[in-house]
Amino acid sequence: MGKYVWPCPGYSYVSSGYGNRVHPIYGSVKFHDGIDLAAASGTPILAFGPGTVTMSGWNGGYGNYISIDHGGGLMSFYGHCSALYVKNGAKVKAGQKIAAVGTTGSSTGCHLHFGMHKNGSPVNPQNYVKDSDTTANYTGTGGSGVVNTVKAMFTAYYPADNAMEGGFLDALGKPLDPSKRTCAAPPSVAFDTKVTVKGTGTSLDGVTYTVNDRGGAIQIENGVYHFDLLMSSNEECNNWGVRYGTAILGGDGASGSAEQEEEKSKPITKVMVKSVTGASGTRKEDLRDLPAYRQAGAELTIQNKQNQMQNPVVEGKITWETQRSGAPASLKFTVVKDDTLSFHEGNPVSFRFNGQNVFYGYVFSKSRSNSLLIDVTCYDQTRYFKNKDTISYENKTYAELVKMLAADYGLIVGTLADTKYKIPQRIEEGTIFDIFGNASDLTVINTGKVYNLFDDFGKLALKSYADMLLPIYIDEDTAQDYSYTSSIDSDVYNRIKLAYDNGDTGEREVHVLNDTTSQAKWGVLQHYAKLDSALSTADLQAKAKVLMKYYNVIRRELTMKKVFGDVRARAGASVAVGMGLGDIDIKNYMCIERAKHTFEHGLHTMDLHLSGIRGEFLA
Repeated sequence: MGKYVWPCPGYSYVSSGYGNRVHPIYGSVKFHDGIDLAAASGTPILAFGPGTVTMSGWNGGYGNYISIDHGGGLMSFYGHCSALYVKNGAKVKAGQKIAAVGTTGSSTGCHLHFGMHKNGSPVNPQNYVKDSDTTANYTGTGGSGVVNTVKAMFTAYYPADNAMEGGFLDALGKPLDPSKRTCAAPPSVAFDTKVTVKGTGTSLDGVTYTVNDRGGAIQIENGVYHFDLLMSSNEECNNWGVRYGTAILGGDGASGSAEQEEEKSKPITKVMVKSVTGASGTRKEDLRDLPAYRQAGAELTIQNKQNQMQNPVVEGKITWETQRSGAPASLKFTVVKDDTLSFHEGNPVSFRFNGQNVFYGYVFSKSRSNSLLIDVTCYDQTRYFKNKDTISYENKTYAELVKMLAADYGLIVGTLADTKYKIPQRIEEGTIFDIFGNASDLTVINTGKVYNLFDDFGKLALKSYADMLLPIYIDEDTAQDYSYTSSIDSDVYNRIKLAYDNGDTGEREVHVLNDTTSQAKWGVLQHYAKLDSALSTADLQAKAKVLMKYYNVIRRELTMKKVFGDVRARAGASVAVGMGLGDIDIKNYMCIERAKHTFEHGLHTMDLHLSGIRGEFLA
């Protein structure tokens, strides 16, 4: 008997537990303030206990979100919902349907994020409730007579000498008795649950059945519960056929005396822009067409608001930094203020070195500590990827998504590789960096290919890892200093487990791929993912192999400092490395995660943070 109610009936698998974990999107160790219950889209979410709704709406990375105050300092919350059925301030009962499972917010698949706070601090929900705590055995207060209204498809059946039609026995092995008004229900509806028929427009509306049977096709599809009603005669069975309506689950079988409000909202499947006030502005950039002087050394040019081209006197060093993901390229320098120099935030800036294109971007900040020198920070156009947005798209490749958002923000596009994989329907909310990061991750998982998105001197470029191998060789003699680390503690897996809920068979199909060699060395490090759509066994096995190849490697990182500079060495490109590092001797390409180039007094050096295609490298 349970003092509280498990919020996702029929779904007990915890795909991600409470506490520290490697975040599935960001890849770093983060505290997980709840548990993730992998469940089909549209599955009802029930209130953990009686209480008052304190929030019902969008909540950042949680997506569609509900929180409930249960009194005594206890609060429960429910994230990534596809639909919300109760409003802020509503009083709810234990086991009342409050929302539906979805994948909104920062989510990689359909699941419920279920969390709890005690006196304002996170606590493990599994210390309070377990999956056997159903509405049928609820013993707490403020929840008696709990009922849930669900969309339903009712199919008539009658005892028959045919196993495909159910035979003469129910799932409990007892003879079917039409006089007892029994029914078959999805596995998530417990035996002996009362099911009251509503909304069919027939004489059976208001009649209550008791669950005592199951069936392979009796499932929940797109939020619609399938029920088979045992009829009193063959004639009644044939006349009824299939009807649609609603079903009241639980309670005392009354025809809805405590029935909760019907669903008033639909799952969000698309983002529609209803109004736009004012046209997007465009910036005049004559600097784009200005040719290089092809002179030796640094060539810094700023276009001011009068469209004049200025080549200021630079004091000290110029630094250019790039990162492989999540941040724009930056250019920082200090200029001498004179009577002719005049520029402002937003002005275009270009930088070349020895006639080679290095950076094209815009002034974002100016600072000064005296009247002679101005410190300037510039970013390329990927700085606008820090904008937050909400979008929906379907059947677009990563490259097509880049084109779509670039057009919306007025960004210039150059060469984009054909990334092939068509991403199914997605609703996204977050920064453009986050949206592109999700598209990149999905492309890697489904194709095994890694692409680098960056600004190539004023034009967005998307290139594959293989197309960014540079003819640059680095060894112990090339760099003045280096540091090296290796780890299997983060983002390394040697067992891949993929699951899919088969609505036709009522089974959760699981496919597992092991690498016994690395498991013998490291133990079992498991990556689990629940798929939204069905794949053939062959396709699932192929996908598991791609993931295994990507994750089943030691993460190694190498930092090289004061290397002789080459402007082609930017984040996302790869350089050849030959070094002995103790546990491994490297003679291989390594990917540049971060690069910092310093130009000073005609000299050019660079600090390179190197890894593999995803954090590893091989001998």
